[in-house]
Amino acid sequence: MTDHAVGEFESVWEAAGSRIAGVVDGAGAVVVLGHDPIATASVALGIARAQAAHRRVAVGDLIGDVPPLRDLVTDDDPHGITDSFQYGVSLNKIARQIDSAGNLHILPSGSEPIVTEDILRSDRWRRLATGFHEVGALLLLAAPAAIPGVDALADHLDGVILVGGAQSPSPNAQVLAEVPSPVRRSAARPPQRKPTTLPEIRTHRRWAAPLVGVAALAIVAVLAGRWYLAQPTGGASPAVRRDSSASSGTLAGAGAVAVDSSPPLAPANPADSAGASPFAVQIAMVDTEDGAAMRVRAGGGDFPVGTYAPVTRGTDRGTWYKVVTGAYTNRSRADTLLAFLRRRGVVPQGWGTVISAPLALQIATAPSPTEAAALIADFQSRSVPVYGLLQRDGAVRIYTGAFETPDEATLYKSELKSTKNIDATLVYRVGRAY
Repeated sequence: MTDHAVGEFESVWEAAGSRIAGVVDGAGAVVVLGHDPIATASVALGIARAQAAHRRVAVGDLIGDVPPLRDLVTDDDPHGITDSFQYGVSLNKIARQIDSAGNLHILPSGSEPIVTEDILRSDRWRRLATGFHEVGALLLLAAPAAIPGVDALADHLDGVILVGGAQSPSPNAQVLAEVPSPVRRSAARPPQRKPTTLPEIRTHRRWAAPLVGVAALAIVAVLAGRWYLAQPTGGASPAVRRDSSASSGTLAGAGAVAVDSSPPLAPANPADSAGASPFAVQIAMVDTEDGAAMRVRAGGGDFPVGTYAPVTRGTDRGTWYKVVTGAYTNRSRADTLLAFLRRRGVVPQGWGTVISAPLALQIATAPSPTEAAALIADFQSRSVPVYGLLQRDGAVRIYTGAFETPDEATLYKSELKSTKNIDATLVYRVGRAY
């Protein structure tokens, strides 16, 4: 994570974690719970760095390939916690040392990054907590606050730390500290000009006096992150259009951006707008294409249609990959899909959102599903995340991406032309999954 704004956001939460690190001095295993994955992982990392100054610490990623932890792992070995619980890979083998002293280790989520409810409820966590406590080490887990099974996990450990207003999932869990959020992060909001303070920290400790004297740190609150789970893009300022055929302009001054001179995109089939299938479930907004492709693969047969596309987002207008599934004329069906994906564990509880994305890039039409299958397989082999929607006449229109506005589709249309030599057409997406 090299983006300056992102570093600021993470550093605030990591600093908050380091300030409350003392509350886990007597613990062997603790879970850090929150609704924002970046904030949750950053608080856990701040606690871990401080604790690693005097004992061994392992930070486990139960969120699923979350950037603040993932970015510290430099090797290509995909194994992690899910592999340990499902296939018996030892924790020693999946632990990645990230400091020179050998005290701080990361336990990645694993080759199957979605941690299942069975794993969270496993009694093995109780045994691990006992083992870490006996040797004076600390197991620190970062997890979503509302995922099924997290209540059992919290009961197995020595305590919980709550981030950003999250509530304890179990009345039996000992709450060691709370790190509330001062503001709600939103990619649509511009950077704030006036300083804000570090998150207020409230601690609850059985073995020591409450932490006092938390210093206020003035910062410029830049509210864009490099990884969002299911944050709807509606209401964001229009995306800067990029076109591979446009010449690069000279910046007029600090903060200026070059935009292309091509006309704005408009759907080629305006007459189809009334019959479009706009409602979908936004699964994730991630910062790499590989990560987006992984989310689609993880959905497998649970996704009626799965796709992703690069879009511009955030105050820095950086490139993100928006992961979407479903195409419905009725919003209630998209709500049903989201509930189903949460029950299956494909989407953590409290994450995911239903959006209206009536537009897509159409790249082909086939007269039947049989002939469409060959075309879809060919495009997917070229790393184009296409899907087909069945038409009333039996034909199949092959689309990629799902967009809320024409501007949102501009970047991907340009990239398909420049990198894949595919001349896609912006259309209202019509049809149903089959």
